Amino acid sequence: MLVESIWEASNDEYMLQPLTDEIVKKAEELFNVTLPNSYIAILKQQNGGQPICNAHPSPVPTVWGESFVIVEHIKGIGAGNGILENDYYIKEWELPEGLILFNGDGHTWLAFDYRDATSSPPIVYVDVDLEQTIQIADSFEEFLKNLYLENEEFDFEGMEVKVYSKQDFEKFIQEDNVDELIYAIPDLAQGDVDLKWFGNQLLTLSNYHDENVRQWVANSVWNSLTYRLDDEILHSLIENFKNDVDSEVRTYAELALEKINYSYEQVKQAIINEGRVSFAYKDTIYHVNEHSNQWHLSDWESDLQSFDSAEELLEQSRFDGKSLQEAWSDMKLVF
Repeated sequence: MLVESIWEASNDEYMLQPLTDEIVKKAEELFNVTLPNSYIAILKQQNGGQPICNAHPSPVPTVWGESFVIVEHIKGIGAGNGILENDYYIKEWELPEGLILFNGDGHTWLAFDYRDATSSPPIVYVDVDLEQTIQIADSFEEFLKNLYLENEEFDFEGMEVKVYSKQDFEKFIQEDNVDELIYAIPDLAQGDVDLKWFGNQLLTLSNYHDENVRQWVANSVWNSLTYRLDDEILHSLIENFKNDVDSEVRTYAELALEKINYSYEQVKQAIINEGRVSFAYKDTIYHVNEHSNQWHLSDWESDLQSFDSAEELLEQSRFDGKSLQEAWSDMKLVF
């Protein structure tokens, strides 16, 4: 069992809500496997995100370098940017059944290889374009031990990075371009977008004929937009999700409502028991993280205040002169 955290002290789209034993159990039942103890251990520190060490040795050359692969993130257990979306990516990129993907961008992946095992899987690197599958570690524990910091600067010139405009998105809707929509929806949801325009587009798409599009709309609202969208649009979206014929869309409605209705008592328990929570207040996102025996209140850029205990943070942190409890009615849970 690991003691020290592997995670970078930053927050990104791969950092999901705190992991529970119930979530682990559901994931193992879904995949019919036993997930590695070392994987669960790091996710209980932080449920996905960017590791401090960004590279792992490879026995053969890859697109990343002569002797390594880059590890930009490790997915946690959850929907959206977690491993519960595995089946979709397996089908979309025509990958072998039995892989559980925990890192990747479509062209290259890192995965637990359960093709010949139900527990203790080896770790493989997959390059879709080169049709290359390489075992890089005998276990996830070995994978973690071999991670290191690669300082080489990469030349990404020529690599395709899609940037979606309003015109692109509206054109995808008009042309019924499902493949582009399911990429553009989460991309725009996580970016700097005109939220009034985007909210209205999502409202239209929440009644779309294709269930995959509706699932990505509901997922993106729950995962990225409950604290950003106008309340009227948000509640209209959730009403549509609640009435959807697809059970996955209805589940996202429940999850979104849980975030919206998150109480001060719940945030208090998350800080005390989990040492982590994030919330939005007046256009600023704040993060509470427990590390190095202190509880830290930070924004995206820096630590704002540090406390010796969770109770001290709850009592002494201030937002426009208000305590967390006093200000909570004007705050929204992020994750």
